Amino acid sequence: MNAIKGTIRERLMEAAGEVFSEVGYKAATIREITARAGANVAAVNYHFRDKEELYSAVLQHAQRCARGPEWVSESHASPEIRLQEFIGRLLRHVLDPLRPAWHRRLMAREISEPTRMLKGLIEEDFRPKVELLGHILRDLTDGRLGDEEISRASASIIAQCVFYRQNQPIILHLYPDLLGDEERISKLASHIAAFSLGGMERLKKSSPEKFSHVLL
Repeated sequence: MNAIKGTIRERLMEAAGEVFSEVGYKAATIREITARAGANVAAVNYHFRDKEELYSAVLQHAQRCARGPEWVSESHASPEIRLQEFIGRLLRHVLDPLRPAWHRRLMAREISEPTRMLKGLIEEDFRPKVELLGHILRDLTDGRLGDEEISRASASIIAQCVFYRQNQPIILHLYPDLLGDEERISKLASHIAAFSLGGMERLKKSSPEKFSHVLL
């Protein structure tokens, strides 16, 4: 295991992120975290007060590393361009090779084994992104779809992006030309945008009841 570098606080954060992502919040111990960080137990009390506060700080840190101002502000471009930009940012976020592996493992554990901190993350980080996508989709469909249809469309678009992260090892084996450098990510973003725009255009022209009968 490589030595963790940085200040004591930074070392504690990094070590805690690794331990929490490996064994989960409940099973993680301050003793294991401080051993990896090369610090003593008193350092946790000094910098974070207790394990829960340390865990909360680590979760927030993992999210801040992937957060940018573009997620919370809309451009004046067309909704089609804004949708493709949103998808591109989301893909780069979930596929960023420079983010420590424990960031994703930690979030996966928090979702599968939720603590009381998850609600705060949803409201602070996830909801603004979902609301931004909802605004784009409403503009794209001229307000013709109700909230439920917008929610389904939004979830479908996000799911397409997250799929590539969750199944990355399989995709790299079956479709080695899909993922990789910036050019391939851009092509993938364009594909998901075009695929989604086609679906949104169909939804805009058809009532939900009519559309469901066509599918059946």
